[in-house]
Amino acid sequence: MEQLHWVRFRCQQLWAVDHTQGWYSPPRPTSEKLSPQRSGVKRRTVVARWGPHQDQYHSISKAYSSNAIRTTKYSLLTFIPINLFQQFRRAANLYFLFLALLNWVPVVEAFQKEITMIPLVLVLTVTAIKDALEDYRRYVFDKRINHNAAKVYCP
Repeated sequence: MEQLHWVRFRCQQLWAVDHTQGWYSPPRPTSEKLSPQRSGVKRRTVVARWGPHQDQYHSISKAYSSNAIRTTKYSLLTFIPINLFQQFRRAANLYFLFLALLNWVPVVEAFQKEITMIPLVLVLTVTAIKDALEDYRRYVFDKRINHNAAKVYCP
């Protein structure tokens, strides 16, 4: 029962405040022990998203990015360059690339030029498809998380 009294008291305090301005937290009292950097403490203004100050909220919030989760590695434009960079960091892929490039030199040519490229292209294609599917699954999961309903406390 005591908790309900505290809640009622806190609500009365909040509603007794003048609602023509946003809420603010007063600065801490300055003392001689504080560093010179902290002596100029500013007040922090908190503006509610819903209510009479929506226009003020929207003007302030444009400077900040959204809080949406994004765990994907690639976008449509960056998939091929980033994926190729990631794959050619592996020594085996570099070895097969070296063999394919070396086979294009007429003096060193051991096999047909196209045949030496088949293993490299096959491995790169299969790995790229696997990475694309994993990234798409991450995208779908992020989308589901970002569209979850959330409860927001607003007195």
